[in-house]
Amino acid sequence: MPSPATLSNLLQQMYQNKEVLQGWDAVMNLLESSVNTFFMKQWNQQTGGAGRLCIAVVWCEGVLPAPGHQGWFTNVTQVQVDLGPPLFQFMSGRNEVTVRQDILGGATRLGTMSVPSNFNPSTAQISPNDPRVDWAAPQPVDTSKHPYLSGTVGLQQVQGVVGSAHSLVLNFAQGAFALNALSVVGVDNTVLVNQLKNWFATHQVRYVLASVDFQNIAGASGLTPTSLRFNVVTTNAGNTVVQLLITTNGNPPSSNVINVNEPVPTADGLTCTLMISSRVLYQDVLCRGFNGHGGNFSLYPMGPKAGYNAWYATISPQMHFQGSFSYGNCCDRTTVTYSVYLGGDYTGTATEGFALSQQIHTQGNAPVDITVSARYAVALSGSGAGQAIRIIPGTPSVTVSGGAEGEMKSRLQDILNNDIRNSMAGVSFNPVTYFALRNLLFPGNLINMSQVQVPADLLIAGTFSPQ
Repeated sequence: MPSPATLSNLLQQMYQNKEVLQGWDAVMNLLESSVNTFFMKQWNQQTGGAGRLCIAVVWCEGVLPAPGHQGWFTNVTQVQVDLGPPLFQFMSGRNEVTVRQDILGGATRLGTMSVPSNFNPSTAQISPNDPRVDWAAPQPVDTSKHPYLSGTVGLQQVQGVVGSAHSLVLNFAQGAFALNALSVVGVDNTVLVNQLKNWFATHQVRYVLASVDFQNIAGASGLTPTSLRFNVVTTNAGNTVVQLLITTNGNPPSSNVINVNEPVPTADGLTCTLMISSRVLYQDVLCRGFNGHGGNFSLYPMGPKAGYNAWYATISPQMHFQGSFSYGNCCDRTTVTYSVYLGGDYTGTATEGFALSQQIHTQGNAPVDITVSARYAVALSGSGAGQAIRIIPGTPSVTVSGGAEGEMKSRLQDILNNDIRNSMAGVSFNPVTYFALRNLLFPGNLINMSQVQVPADLLIAGTFSPQ
């Protein structure tokens, strides 16, 4: 039985499978309904809120001799149709979208126009209801059979539609269309479809799905897009999810697959998720922010290792504890020296942010067992363009058993409660929020982040709100 599309299941899957992006540096997952909301906003702008798009096309035929050879004329056809709102449907694994628009009404009109013998229909500039044309009375389009325009439109990546960003665009001038349940006397539907496509091109009828700005807005190479790929998946829960697969300073993989079943937690009312690879998270966010705080210790990003299939971070240099203590009576005392190096690894958790953990058992005359555990939750604040992510350090836990227990525990807790705690609290997630809110652009909408966790890859889940 497939897992429901909940945030809890998504976090558990990302935590258990560790790195799930399969080589992609960032993946934006959008519920199809959100994309259609973007499209409908653009439709309303195109129609001025009228709810229908009025199209009028006019074309003429070749030159014919006038009756009685008194000059020359051409037949002129005018078709006006009112299209209803477009219904878009994305197809899994394909870079094109099906579209349907009902024909709500319209009219046809035939006429003739006197022309010279060398008249060229392809260069004629005839406007609707052109006064040079001897028009017959208009005839209404028969809508009793509920005619509609249907077709497929490929998704293209273009620049210049939204600033210098790379935009994914549905360009109707490049679509393949058919007229259904429509019959216009004296007009071939193929000719009419071509005329409609010409109208789409002239009036630049297109819909922007999303734009990705390739500028280094975040100030980090790992969060600066360099390439973009589009994908559509249909999940076991029946959700159609549109994906933006993004490369930054990595290499684009050959596969479009990411290793989660339900990338958008629709059961929790969320409509989008942004996933950022653990490599980028640890290299460009955690370690960079921690080390920039100027503490006594540094974090270094580490690649996946046996038993842990994701990036993580480790403390360096290790904390060094050395000293000596004596035991026995005044005439028979034994002095023992100790030297312990204690590091620590930062990994992700399903719901508790970053985890610091380390266990050490020393050998020799004074064996010592040391366990360090700490959690550093990630939290959201602010709203709109002022949304921010921050780390909230928790209270660390230190246990020491064996020789020098009191001294070592006190020194460890001091370091964790001061140096490391301050460095973790000083980590900035600004590169991530800049990437989410300024590199990723959605028509008239802003990501409203509501959940953030670091199960291995970074996960931000939310909805869209009008800008």
